[in-house]
Amino acid sequence: MLANRAAGRASEPARIPTIPVLRRARTLGGAAGTAVPYAVSIIFVVVLGTALWKSGITQPNIFSTVPFILAVQIAAFAWGRGPAIAAAVASAAISDWYWIGPPYQFDLPTPPEWLLFATLLGIALALGTVTDRMRLVRQQARDLATSEQLQRALLNSISHDLRTPLTAIMGSLSTLLAEEGPVGRIDARARKELLSIAYDRAKMLDWLVGQILDMTKLEAGVMRIQAEPGRLQTVVRLALRSLGDPVGTGCRITIPSDLPLVPMDSVLLAHAVRNMIDNAARHSPAGSVIEVDAARSTREVVLSVADRGPGIPEADLEHVFEKFYQVAADAGRGGMGLGLAIAKGIVEAHGGRIWAERREGGGTVVRLALPLG
Repeated sequence: MLANRAAGRASEPARIPTIPVLRRARTLGGAAGTAVPYAVSIIFVVVLGTALWKSGITQPNIFSTVPFILAVQIAAFAWGRGPAIAAAVASAAISDWYWIGPPYQFDLPTPPEWLLFATLLGIALALGTVTDRMRLVRQQARDLATSEQLQRALLNSISHDLRTPLTAIMGSLSTLLAEEGPVGRIDARARKELLSIAYDRAKMLDWLVGQILDMTKLEAGVMRIQAEPGRLQTVVRLALRSLGDPVGTGCRITIPSDLPLVPMDSVLLAHAVRNMIDNAARHSPAGSVIEVDAARSTREVVLSVADRGPGIPEADLEHVFEKFYQVAADAGRGGMGLGLAIAKGIVEAHGGRIWAERREGGGTVVRLALPLG
């Protein structure tokens, strides 16, 4: 990894440029207040690198790289994408200053150092973007006079549900970074598995943040319905396509071909049906079939999604469509309790209704009803 040709000079005093101590960002305004997070991120990385060097870590290995990964993560969570990128650049520079070539001078980085910098930059962009988007959600919630209870629930859900995929991403990337060090190389199959884990967890992060943004748009009233006559078959097909395998292939679809056209926004309604099917999949045993069917009543068309999961207790049936509400048995299944709440908002915006029932023989049926016009 980082090729050091002069580790024997570790006893020399570390030389770093002097940077003035800045006050906390919240005590400043204007351009100065904006610059403080960048400065603090850079100072933190410089101090961290110097401390590692002085502590005797003079050989390039996992102990001289992982702390910089954590520093970028801290900057991303504390201040967002911009300061996190600054921390990534500073980490690459301080690594060059101490561990690449002779100490206390800058040398052209080798391909492994470029890989380290690219990894740090990727972490900064990914986690910083998540932080910035969450800040936007919180600002919108404040602008809309969202209750203090909702804000507290939002923060609690984010801290719990986002930590799991982030931990998987960091673990995979740390292992990949260490493959050329004393830990030993990783074979191609293991490397592919680690990258797959990081990619899947990143997709989960994107989905979780998207759920929060969708809920915010619904509450803000900016999600407009563009209703046109449409078919439920099209809506279900769009929902299954967005879910992909294996959920989509585990559904049994029974929708009569003679159902009348219904006034709907096909894209938004497909999002509601997607959440209903995804909720059923999360609560279904492996290999079980999710049944999606539709029928016409006198004034409505009713779409049902049925699973064979553990079922919802009678007392919770009226609450599962509330924001952040989760049945006690749902712990560890993932999600933040927003999927059915979003579905309810979309269905009610169409003038429809949605409800849940206990299924005979075990499981749950979630139904939505749309007026025929």
